[in-house]
Amino acid sequence: MPVLKYLTPDFIYDNIYKINFDELKKNNIKGLIFDIDNTLVSYEQPDPVPEVVELMSSLKDGGFYICFISNNNKQRVDLFNRSFKYPAFYNARKPSVRLFKEAVNSINIKTENIAVIGDQLFTDVIAAKRMNMTAVLVKPIEPVESLFFKIKRLGEKPFIRRYYRKNLNKN
Repeated sequence: MPVLKYLTPDFIYDNIYKINFDELKKNNIKGLIFDIDNTLVSYEQPDPVPEVVELMSSLKDGGFYICFISNNNKQRVDLFNRSFKYPAFYNARKPSVRLFKEAVNSINIKTENIAVIGDQLFTDVIAAKRMNMTAVLVKPIEPVESLFFKIKRLGEKPFIRRYYRKNLNKN
């Protein structure tokens, strides 16, 4: 089914620290587009925590180009990005790809060489797949969310199960 390709991540990890960035690099990934909220930090955390700062520094030193795309507002994204100064886009309305196209231009890397890392299947993964990018889904930092998010997370479960079944059969 063609629609399933948009709803199935290429990789799922428990958190950003578990991502195998060496494997991404071996797959010719040179650019990383990160969601911020519930992917890198909790919604209440305005600044990057030291572990995120260390990870971003390590990734940049490792040759990756980094960018942030968030559905949150300008103030939130600017505050988070003030110490990094990476290309950053706000009010993205993911899964819209409009700002992903701008992000691609800002880091000047082909879409097939970019991975999108986020915590939501219906926003981050769909946008990545629509742009022909690698989709990396991480478990959300904060499991307790609004009713809207709880319904979205429930809707994600069949596709996450499909990912695990598909990858279990590969081995």
